[in-house]
Amino acid sequence: MKHLLNNLTEEEKNAIREQHTGGMKIVNENFSKLVNTKLGDVKPLVNEQSDEVRLKKAVQCFLNKKGYKDNSNQPLKVDGLMGGKTSEALSKYQSKIGVTPADGVWGPSTQSKMPSGDVQIFKQCISDEGDFIDKGMHFLGLD
Repeated sequence: MKHLLNNLTEEEKNAIREQHTGGMKIVNENFSKLVNTKLGDVKPLVNEQSDEVRLKKAVQCFLNKKGYKDNSNQPLKVDGLMGGKTSEALSKYQSKIGVTPADGVWGPSTQSKMPSGDVQIFKQCISDEGDFIDKGMHFLGLD
């Protein structure tokens, strides 16, 4: 993370410092309830996602925003599962941007051939489907 901050101007660094020194009051009553109750009485309040699931959700979000649909002309379900419908839509997108083979698998060859406008849409989807840190990085323009 430190290397990301090296490219910021002093003004940007000061703005970030100002946000953090002003502090933010965090309501932690839900956390206290969770800690103070017996095991099993409270459902988890936080759902962690793996980076892989977030990436798959971002791909599905991206394909939906680009207008790709499943066989029944419905938007793809953003569930983080790379099933046949997502792979088929991704294969169509890969063919459109010149990825060979258009195998329906997201990877470096797909990302390297994406037009800049599509890259921005994909970054927004990563932010939308990401965790708190991803959203904060996007908000600060550090993604």
